[in-house]
Amino acid sequence: MIGRKVVLLLIVTGAVLAITSTNSCASTGEGNRTVNDPAGVVYTLDFRTTNNTLLVKAVNKDQSHKRSGYNVVVDNRRVYNSNIRLDQNESHTQKISITSGLNVNQVNHTVTFATYGNSTQFNFTRHINSTNPDVVPRPHIANVEVTNGRVKGEPSAVAKVTLVNPSDQIYSTKLFVHTVDTDGSLYPASVRPGDTRTITVELLDERGSKIAGEARLYTGNLTTKEGAMDQVEFAGQAGEDTQVWNTSYEPVRPTWMSNNYQYHNDSYARSFGEKISGGHEVGDVPLAYVGLAFVVGFTAFRKLR
Repeated sequence: MIGRKVVLLLIVTGAVLAITSTNSCASTGEGNRTVNDPAGVVYTLDFRTTNNTLLVKAVNKDQSHKRSGYNVVVDNRRVYNSNIRLDQNESHTQKISITSGLNVNQVNHTVTFATYGNSTQFNFTRHINSTNPDVVPRPHIANVEVTNGRVKGEPSAVAKVTLVNPSDQIYSTKLFVHTVDTDGSLYPASVRPGDTRTITVELLDERGSKIAGEARLYTGNLTTKEGAMDQVEFAGQAGEDTQVWNTSYEPVRPTWMSNNYQYHNDSYARSFGEKISGGHEVGDVPLAYVGLAFVVGFTAFRKLR
């Protein structure tokens, strides 16, 4: 009767496993461990930090078929879950990569393996370069599109910034955008694991003008590299393709601080005439220059007379 209750409990709980348990134990660094499921399944674990893998081998040494299950949690985010059914002497093997669950902002990392009524942990230390996507997946800027839009009901130049989070972690990321005429636009920019998000950023540049700027994605302080995620530079115009390229992350002082950072791009900086023309042109020539030419020409004509 007791055996039937145990089997029934396993079926009902399904994929829900308790991480904390009085039978849990911890180990430091990589190595081998054995974890016993009270139902009779024996798990052998081989964790390697050199390639970020956990090899799981489960064996049913009992005389009847068994149902079991386990999950793997990395830095408090689940990266793998499995329910298995094993006949007598049947085994199950699975190699699990923990890379997607590593938190790039942490130095101390924990990998937890949990089965019904038992668990174990592997703890190790590693500093991760948060701006290098080839090391550990992290949120990054996938694209920027310069276009025209509306902000709070008013027409405005905007940049549509697309963010991607290929990891299993969730970060409290922020997006900061500078352009030639925009000292800084700040937006909360968290992206769910495995998801994509596009944020419409208000720009103070003239609608329809050629616009260049930078976009930074980070989790900490804008003035330091700690918590930095990604930085790109972009240049484009509404109705045309926007060029986007990666640049090394550079900490800057935000708008609300003295001596704040200002983005400069000589190729896209507006001349004095363009600024006072308010974006109005005649035959691709700023209106102010057309007016000035008219005044100069009229004055010269009067002198000739």
